[in-house]
Amino acid sequence: MWGNSYFTDLGIFAGGSFINLILCLLANQINQMTAKFIAGVYPDIDQTAYRVTLWFVVYSLVNVVILYVVLTVYDLIGLFGYKLDNVHLKWSVITLVGVSLIGAGLSELAYTFMQWKTNQNELKEMEQRQLQSELEMVKQQVNPHFLFNCLNALSVLISEAPTTAEKFVDEMSQVYRYLLTVNGQDWESNLVSLEAELRFIRSYIYLLEIRFEEGIDIKIQTAELCQNGQMAPLTLQTLIDNAIRHNIVSAENPLSISIKTTATGQLEVRNNLQKRAVRMPVTTAGLSTIISRYKLLFNQAGTIQVKEDEESFTVLLPLIYT
Repeated sequence: MWGNSYFTDLGIFAGGSFINLILCLLANQINQMTAKFIAGVYPDIDQTAYRVTLWFVVYSLVNVVILYVVLTVYDLIGLFGYKLDNVHLKWSVITLVGVSLIGAGLSELAYTFMQWKTNQNELKEMEQRQLQSELEMVKQQVNPHFLFNCLNALSVLISEAPTTAEKFVDEMSQVYRYLLTVNGQDWESNLVSLEAELRFIRSYIYLLEIRFEEGIDIKIQTAELCQNGQMAPLTLQTLIDNAIRHNIVSAENPLSISIKTTATGQLEVRNNLQKRAVRMPVTTAGLSTIISRYKLLFNQAGTIQVKEDEESFTVLLPLIYT
């Protein structure tokens, strides 16, 4: 526009830069508004050609029109001694058309990325809603079923072993106190320490031992250093119930379950395999829900390992230390 004077005259450099910056921002604002309008009219993936073409046309028109009007006005008022040069104008128009084409391509890249990000967020929200529904289903199934079994066992103990019945009620109250504590409004996102979970599960094991007598043997061996490790509540109960559901539990074939911490600070739950005649898929609602729940709670740190061989079934749980 002003040749070498732009770099040698401070007034031209400051004044011309400021005015042109304002005009560039104006053009950019108009381009953004039209870009959003075009994206709203042609939002689908198969309409990419329409979007890019219209963006290119609109960007070119807006930028060229603003350039021509501005340079004409500069020439009329002689802004900082500017004189319109048709050769310079032609090359400026060609440059702006090329820049508009690049801008249309970049707009499509940005639009595609935002659509992908929106789709990912919607997919994640759908997974969370589905998981919450599964958790609610499991929660509503476990409590009545568990209560029914406990009351059956208690009715027998009251007449045959009143002292044991009294202790049974105490342990049962401990179990339900814990269930009421963790089954709050945001129970799917709560965490508890391994120590708290073990206190609950010992009471739960007592109820199971009364119910199954010699048919079940559950041992706990956990390191003191791991007691503060965080985990999802009711995980151990779900895994124990899963083992009972899929295996024979009888005095002749007792179900053995071990709960222990590993040298790497994880929690291992293992049971011997003596599968029922009527087989059920391993990915039951309880186990699959735990796997999904840990992935959402801890991302990659929450990966659960499931191993099965001819003799045992093992679930390796992460403990999160904060």
